[in-house]
Amino acid sequence: MAAVKKPGNRKLFPEAPVVIGRDPRDIVEILTNARSAVIFAPLGFGKTLLAEAVGEILRTVGIEPLNIVGTALSNSVPFGSLTNGSNLPLALALGGREPATPARLLAHAVDSTHSPVPVIMVDDAHLLDAHSIHALCQLASAGAIALLLTSELVPALSTTEAGLQATSTTLRVLEEFWISGGAERIDLGPLSPADSRDLVAVFAPATRFDRVTQALLHSRSGGSRLLLRELTAEAVRTQPLTEDGDLRTLAFPSPPQRILDILAHQLRALTVTQTSALAIIGSANGMSEARALMICESAELRDLVQRGYLRTAAEQVGHVQAHTMLAEAAVALCDAGVLRDQTAVIAAALLADRGFGLPTTPAECMLIAGSWTSCGTLVPGIVAKWGSSVVADVLLMAARRSRSLGLSDKALLYARLTAEVESSLRATIEVSRALAGAGRYPAALDVLATAEDMLGVPTDGVKLVRWRVSLAKFTPMTAQDFAALAEQASGWFPGNILMQGEVEFIGLTHSMQNMSWTTVAPQGESLARNEDYDTVTRIRAACLSAIGHAHEGRTAHALGVLDLATAVNQQDRAVRHADIYSSDGLALEIFYSGAAVRCMSGFDVQGVSDELDTWIDSSVNGHNQGNLGFLGFVAAQVAQFRGDLAGTEAELRMAEAHFSRSDPNYWTPWLRCLHASSLARMGLMEAARSKMSTARRSLEGMDAFYQFESDRSDLEFLLRSGNTDGARLLATRLHESAEDRDPVTRAWLLDVLVQLGAPARDLSHLLDRTVAETDSPLIVALARRTRAKAEDDAAALDGAAADLSELGAFGLAGAASDDAARLHDRDGDCAAAAQSREDAELSSVASRGLTHLLPPRGPHSGALLTGREREISALVSQGLSNRAIASDLFLSVRTVESHLYKARVKTGLSARSTLSAGTDTP
Repeated sequence: MAAVKKPGNRKLFPEAPVVIGRDPRDIVEILTNARSAVIFAPLGFGKTLLAEAVGEILRTVGIEPLNIVGTALSNSVPFGSLTNGSNLPLALALGGREPATPARLLAHAVDSTHSPVPVIMVDDAHLLDAHSIHALCQLASAGAIALLLTSELVPALSTTEAGLQATSTTLRVLEEFWISGGAERIDLGPLSPADSRDLVAVFAPATRFDRVTQALLHSRSGGSRLLLRELTAEAVRTQPLTEDGDLRTLAFPSPPQRILDILAHQLRALTVTQTSALAIIGSANGMSEARALMICESAELRDLVQRGYLRTAAEQVGHVQAHTMLAEAAVALCDAGVLRDQTAVIAAALLADRGFGLPTTPAECMLIAGSWTSCGTLVPGIVAKWGSSVVADVLLMAARRSRSLGLSDKALLYARLTAEVESSLRATIEVSRALAGAGRYPAALDVLATAEDMLGVPTDGVKLVRWRVSLAKFTPMTAQDFAALAEQASGWFPGNILMQGEVEFIGLTHSMQNMSWTTVAPQGESLARNEDYDTVTRIRAACLSAIGHAHEGRTAHALGVLDLATAVNQQDRAVRHADIYSSDGLALEIFYSGAAVRCMSGFDVQGVSDELDTWIDSSVNGHNQGNLGFLGFVAAQVAQFRGDLAGTEAELRMAEAHFSRSDPNYWTPWLRCLHASSLARMGLMEAARSKMSTARRSLEGMDAFYQFESDRSDLEFLLRSGNTDGARLLATRLHESAEDRDPVTRAWLLDVLVQLGAPARDLSHLLDRTVAETDSPLIVALARRTRAKAEDDAAALDGAAADLSELGAFGLAGAASDDAARLHDRDGDCAAAAQSREDAELSSVASRGLTHLLPPRGPHSGALLTGREREISALVSQGLSNRAIASDLFLSVRTVESHLYKARVKTGLSARSTLSAGTDTP
């Protein structure tokens, strides 16, 4: 047989259709070399889409493939897959009295494709009958055809035993086909996070999703393209409007019916025990293989892994984790009695492990607690069987886990059951926490009325004071309230060093709420450095101290205090593993404080962004609803620093939605103020007005900190609505009131006043004084911009824009570049004006993170690179990392990243390995 003529070079192939994460041109090259390939993947991973893209490319180069579709309707009949109506032209050609044979099949393929070595593509080849698939593989092995097959990894659903047996036989033939060398095997794995982000942009190009929702879409889809598409459509449908008070999240809702139908279809091929095993493993958020084998046989467990419903946990050897949504569907589909019995078996095994000293995770405790409760009460005999101490501990952890998931009813149920089993301080505090999480603050305070009588040791007093102070975030305390609490706590264990530290922390909290940063910074640091005080108190004091130091302009010192907090947190991680203030929870608090310090100062904000993604992925995998709201808020801070208006609004909107499920009214007042500001900056004045009205109602009785944020939002609204007189009056009042507070706030207000038309020359000396009081690179860059505007110095404005861009404050950089362009136009310097406008456009693209919207590379794009950009690009082409380049050139890593970004935008190239192509010296 003559070989199929192959195009001379892969570059001659036309551009492939959009198949995110796949390259169909590689498969086209295999087929045009008269070789064959088998694409293996579970349902929903994009096998058909990839095959269709291959067919599209083949047709554009003049190769018409013969398409065959596998079905389960006649796969138990010899050659039934080729002679039934689903492949009508083939069925007509092979019909008649003469039996179908490989020779007749080849003759038809040659005639219909007009090729001596036809390309035959078979979708769902695992559904072909054994005779048909054997004939096709025989022809391909002989070189008579080039064959592209798509197949699942395990036998698919069949309505008859004979059909299931036929499918199993077909899969064995496919296995022999690639093992014998007759074909290349292509396994499609789940989509990567980057693939998911790109696909979401294709599925919903007009919707801007926040970081947490992006991570949830990827996690809940399990890497399945099909589920990602359906989830994206659902996320678009439920996306709350900017003024919508009914905030919803994608986090952990019940899937809509159409998605449940898709999931149910995938699960129908499972046995009853497999379905319940999938449900239980999902509820436990992972399980050891040994425990999973207590539910189902090893063959059944292996089958679940092959289908992609379970995966081995990368972080835990010998453990498996369930596909989130399939596990949720399994709960709804499996037999309730079987699920209850098998859950009881696993619960008993977990409790037995506790007896040997093995830890029980919060998710496992929730699983056990669910098996213990019925109609809001404990099943009789549970306490007698396992002991009150074990039962209370499990219920307490289940309550905390429920609260983190946003399940306030379950959290309250488990907390109250804990108090009934074992009346204790920790149970009382947990009931109060559950009530506060449900928005019932007066009840949360009333529960603590008897808590003082439960104090036994100083650590009890520390825990009670800590929660009372935390409640101040829900129901703000007055100065008299703080003084009364401090006096009360001082009398519990007089002279005890732990209680002394906690009493001092009460005063620190009061100072923070009053924005008395000159007090917060030294007082918090003093608490943090006292090794005799409680570990949690020291860490939280360090976080507040760092914020205080940052407000005072001492960024480096603030970060040093946070390093101390991290070191203290590392000392006894195991001791606080199961505590409400776990080491991971405190590490998140340290991260947030560091993010606030860096965004306030402009110091390495990109580092915050990178670490933020890691925290989001961890919280999504752990189903921690409270963390998601917290991290969404950090994401909003990063987006605002970058100048991404739409991104900031999206992050704040969804952060509020997440908090509304886990900690209502904890962060809500602040979030609403910030959200109103964000809406105003976007020009959505009606939505901003509505949000600000809601925020004011929630701010009634709030402290100075929240009042300042309310004033800041009012100022933003006045600025965007064009009321410059009102904005100037408010900014002046805020500046006068902040004169004795901190240089960072003063610098921001001075910058606002300059924007409002205040004489920049008159304010320059004030700004210079502020710069002298701080090591914040952002304030230095802003001062340089203000001074340049005061002096109408276009070149200096370009320099200030470059400084701001280096810091990652692209919105501010773009505004400075626009101002510079106007001054260059005034001076008649057209070339400089064009360069400033180009810089402004690059900043605009960078602010939105739109690196995938790079302009096409022109023939002279390399000439646009500066000397430094060309130098760094050359080092990249040599394989050096950003950190290595920074070290060699005595630059910061952030500076290297900025130069690389600009070089990629100018050349239109995004990959490090190809960047050097656009860096030739002209």
